[in-house]
Amino acid sequence: MSNTGPTNQLQRKVSLTLLLLIAVFVLISYFILRVVIAPAFDDLEMAAAKSDMHRAEAALRADLRNLEAITADWAPWDDIYYYVSGQNPNFEKSNLARPTLVNLDLDLLAIYATNRQFVWGQILVDGDEVAIDTLEILNPRHPSSMKLTEHQRDVDQTLGFVSTELGLMLVSSRPILHSDDTGPVAGALIMGQLLDEVHLETIRKRTEVDIRWTAWDATHGPPTGAGFEVSDRSITGSQVLSDIYGQPALVLETRSLRRISRLGSQTINVATMLVIVAGAMVCAFMWIMLRNMVLRPIEQLENHIVKLRKSGDLSRQIHMPRDDEIGSLAQQFNSMTTEVNDARQSLLEKSFKAGKADTAAEIMHNIRNAMTPMINGLERLRKSFTVAENLRVDEAVRELGNPDCPRERKEKFLEYVSASFEHTKTIGANAIEDLNVVSAQAKQIEGIISDQEKFANVAPLVEELQIDEVLKEATHVIPKDGLENVQVLVDDDIETRRVRAYRIGLLQVMGNLILNAYESINRSGTPDGKITLAAVEEIVGDSPMVKVTVRDNGGGFDRATHDQIFRRGYTSKAPGEFAGLGLHWCANAVASMGGKLSAESAGLGRGAAFHVLLPAAGGQ
Repeated sequence: MSNTGPTNQLQRKVSLTLLLLIAVFVLISYFILRVVIAPAFDDLEMAAAKSDMHRAEAALRADLRNLEAITADWAPWDDIYYYVSGQNPNFEKSNLARPTLVNLDLDLLAIYATNRQFVWGQILVDGDEVAIDTLEILNPRHPSSMKLTEHQRDVDQTLGFVSTELGLMLVSSRPILHSDDTGPVAGALIMGQLLDEVHLETIRKRTEVDIRWTAWDATHGPPTGAGFEVSDRSITGSQVLSDIYGQPALVLETRSLRRISRLGSQTINVATMLVIVAGAMVCAFMWIMLRNMVLRPIEQLENHIVKLRKSGDLSRQIHMPRDDEIGSLAQQFNSMTTEVNDARQSLLEKSFKAGKADTAAEIMHNIRNAMTPMINGLERLRKSFTVAENLRVDEAVRELGNPDCPRERKEKFLEYVSASFEHTKTIGANAIEDLNVVSAQAKQIEGIISDQEKFANVAPLVEELQIDEVLKEATHVIPKDGLENVQVLVDDDIETRRVRAYRIGLLQVMGNLILNAYESINRSGTPDGKITLAAVEEIVGDSPMVKVTVRDNGGGFDRATHDQIFRRGYTSKAPGEFAGLGLHWCANAVASMGGKLSAESAGLGRGAAFHVLLPAAGGQ
């Protein structure tokens, strides 16, 4: 049979573990890149789109403020004030000319006197002069006309967007005042700039943002704040700006190409490839290191163990000069095989001397524990048959056969015979039940004797046992009528506990402990006797163990008793009762199973608990 199977299995497991580790690492890295990094690029790109929208809107607002500044510079001017009042006719010739609009970058300049009387105005569209009445917003009947052409107070002002027949326009209107900003108001000065393609291109160059705008209409839906539409190639933002009446007038749009997300996607792909390559390199390096430092030495140790098993020569040593854990393991293994070889030689030179007397006494004690319910059952059978013997059925039958017996008397005898048979039937049923108990205990005694005969010179067979099954069988040591005064409570988790032990030996130990608990309750006269059976898992050193507890509310014991309770020959029972070997034998039996038996009590009259610590199933 090949001895490379386990090593190959380990190599496969190591390889699969490394591959799984790197796969998980790559997946986690990719997940982080996609879930954390990629959204960061998207957020950065959205922030850039919002910034573009903010810059576009800010550029328009800046143009409005610039237009407002020009209007604020012209409106409070004595020359124009007196011109509107008819006292400075030369003002028009010297200042109100086409170059003035060009120099001020205006498309509209209009002057109105009080009572909204038109004085002078000029409109330029693509460098050509257009009639002033082309702008319907200056028509006295237009809703915007009064807001633009008439100001009652020196602080009145109109600034914002308006929609005209010539297109969208920035307008600023201020009252005409003296140069020191005093009145009374002589009229209104209106300046405007068309939002045409030239203006749009100027803002695009200034902001370096792809901007466009359109006049708002009902097709755009209800006005909302800034919104962004994301596509595979770009992010389009839209913002509705209000006119001088606060109504939607202009839809400002910006378009930002998704360069950042493309760059992020490329970065993530490159990073993922780098992670995969780095992971593969690390995986290969780790496999080589593990192969040379762990797997190959384990292979050598495995081959050495196989040779020892086949040859039986424990004097062989493995040579592995290493200063790490595997080298230490090899040295410890050599030491162990040397000690085992010495022990084997020593055992071959000596003979076993069995303590026959102790063994017989301990076996008889266990048989007595098993016979207790049997004796109780036989005693109940004796009493039952005694009751049956006392029935006077034969006399009743003789009276029934007497022809001179009165009818009423015969009926009573018939009732007596019928009742006697029913009573006998009940006695028979109870007797069968008692016989079943006696039979079960007899089989247990047979098992004890058979086990002793079978393993007299051989160590008992260690089995993996279900604790609840052993305890259920062990509770049969309690007399049937004793269950009326003593309640046995079993912990729910006990069904999941498994131990490694000798079945017969463990059954005898648990039966002895349960019977002792029952007798302790009876001796103490506790009215509501309780025996609680529980099991919990514990780690002792590095070994998994199971602690089985038999707890009662009986007489308990004091500190002095605790110190000698497991001593051979000690007993707390009344004189004349058979005792003294049970707990001593139990402690030795549990120790032979690799466990330990301990006891505790809060004091006399406060109950006791016995703990049986055993190796857990599957433990080392």
